[in-house]
Amino acid sequence: MWLVLRPEHKIHLSQDAFAQAGIDVIGLALQTVLPKDNVQEIVTQQDFIHTDVIIFTSQMAAQLALPFIGDLPNHTYIYAIGKSTFQTLAQWTEQYPFWCNSHQMIVPPVAQQTSEGILQLPSLQQLAGKRALIIKGERGRSTLTEAMTERGAEVTSCMVYERNALTTPIATQVWELDDIHGVVVTSNEQLQLAYDVYPHSWLCELKWIVVSPRIAQYAHALGIPNHNITVTHGADDAALIERIQQLME
Repeated sequence: MWLVLRPEHKIHLSQDAFAQAGIDVIGLALQTVLPKDNVQEIVTQQDFIHTDVIIFTSQMAAQLALPFIGDLPNHTYIYAIGKSTFQTLAQWTEQYPFWCNSHQMIVPPVAQQTSEGILQLPSLQQLAGKRALIIKGERGRSTLTEAMTERGAEVTSCMVYERNALTTPIATQVWELDDIHGVVVTSNEQLQLAYDVYPHSWLCELKWIVVSPRIAQYAHALGIPNHNITVTHGADDAALIERIQQLME
């Protein structure tokens, strides 16, 4: 059986998605994700009128920020990291079609649904004189900020939620170590939390599905053998299910 590491609000949704595909998994939360107390104030104080690039790093970032973003100017371009993030933006645009002035929303190719993938887009290579706003969670990665700053952009972070480690992990069902032969993980933070909670020797024996080469490198640095690590492209349930199905063939 596989463990799927997700924030608390996603564990049951992920387990249901895998079950519909005929795969038995246990959703396991090692952290919870909570909106900031003053999301409206945080979002409305941003200078959207003079922003050229807006990047939503997650579905939750989009869900929390969109209600407080007014109509954007014609020169603003919108980027989404991840399929679920893009779907949230698309649904909002369908309901409020003028908020982004009919601009096409940009998402990386299916095989590059990561920060590294979005940084490879041609439209984000030359950013001299541009203003960029990254809508994200607190303590999120600095990759986007660092890379876009190096390319000449003035980058601001808008942090609308926070991640907190759970004192006691929450699972969708009772399980024991011997029940598990593999783990699905979508971030370095979740991987590190697993190492903070469970025996290292046990974790190193398991198969791991990770969503980027960066996480694969981090897993290897923690002691997981490379032959136990498989990289998939995309952190949404559909991409993860597809990879597990391939491993089961």
